[in-house]
Formats: sequence, structure tokens, C-alpha cells
Amino acid sequence: MGAFYIRIADLNVRMESRYERTLHYCSDYIVQPTDADIVAVASKEEIDAEAKLHDELHGSEYFESICLYRAIAERLPLFDRFVFHGAAVAVNGKGYIFTAPSGTGKSTHVGLWIKHFGDIVSVINGDKPIIKIDDSGASVYSSPWAGKEGWKTNSFADIGGICLIRRGKENRIKKISPSEYFDELMHQVYIPKNSEAMLKTLELVDALAKAVPFYLLECDISEEAARTSFEAMVKE
Repeated sequence: MGAFYIRIADLNVRMESRYERTLHYCSDYIVQPTDADIVAVASKEEIDAEAKLHDELHGSEYFESICLYRAIAERLPLFDRFVFHGAAVAVNGKGYIFTAPSGTGKSTHVGLWIKHFGDIVSVINGDKPIIKIDDSGASVYSSPWAGKEGWKTNSFADIGGICLIRRGKENRIKKISPSEYFDELMHQVYIPKNSEAMLKTLELVDALAKAVPFYLLECDISEEAARTSFEAMVKE
């Protein structure tokens, strides 16, 4: 297949790919060849090892895309960015991220925002956005890797809030200190294996906690749940 270039989170990435599917997967982010900040490579051995970890019926093309994003994620903290497991949307120019363990309902909740609040809500990324920290604060960026729904637009926004979702019988939301839920939140952050990048990630998460408000939402899957989070986070 060969190499091509994408631009994500204001960085240029050289993608060295074996499969046409990877090119198609990244089509909205492709740029002309340029100097690369990051080079993403996945060996056949890495792809085969990734395939052995999963029972899903996917081909090597799918597992290559996972390995390539991991290669990118390993380097991102050195550029003041990291991958976060969450669904990010934009409203009135501000980004809002919903995070939870897989299967808890973050995508369902974002779907409720889209359904009930219409055109003022746009999806940035449905599963693995990139968070950037700089002197102006924290921003959330899209990436080609957007989960099974494939929700993504090549866009970004300053972060207006991050919401941890838990299932509950009542719909209620409160502001929280990230330190209270540190372990839970860190499970949603990609932690590189490289020690320098690992330490940098911890610094970036600490900076994020100081830069944006965090919320805990207990909810069901009703319109009331969507209104509860929307009114607390957007209309505050």
C-alpha cells in the first residue's frame, strides 16, 4: 500500500500502511506529503499479535488501524496531547466530552443530545478523541478512530466540560473534583509505555483537571437524562 499523510490535532503524521482500508479509514484527514511530526508504523508481527488478543471477526486491515493509532498515541504526549476514551461533541463552539467504561452508555447519551437538541450539536469524535493542552487551556480534537458508530468530523473545540457517566435510576448531575475519581478517569486515558511519555501524560491530565470543569452524571436513557446534563454543562 505505501505511505500517506494525515493531520490530526494540529500535527502531521506519516502513516506507513499495508492496507487500502487504512487509507479509506483516514480519508477525511489526509494532507499532502509534508514534514512529519510523528511516523506511525505497524509491523506484521504487531498486527498478528493484536489479532490474537481479540475474538472479533475482523481482518488484518482492522488490526493494523489499531496498531497505527497506538503508535501515534505513544508519541502524542511529547507534543502536549493524549488520547482520551470518550465521546466528544460541540455546542456553540465549546466541546463537551462524555466518558464511561465501554457499554455504560456514553454513545447513547450523545445520541440523545443529537436527537433532542438538533443542529446546535455536532459530533467531534465518538470514541477516541485527542486532548491538547497549551497555554490557552484544553481543546478536544477529532481523529479517524471513532468507534463502531463511526461518529467523527474533522473538527475541534475548546473544552467546556468533561462528564463521567454512571447508570442510575434517577437523573442527576453534580460538579466533581477529578481527584475524587482519579482512578476511574485515568482508565479512560491512554498511558504510553515509554517512561518519558508516561510522565508527560500524568502532567497533562493534571493540567486538564485544573483547566476544565468535571461532572458526574447518574442517568437512565431518557430525554430527561439528556436535558439534565445539557442544562448543567451548557447552560451553566
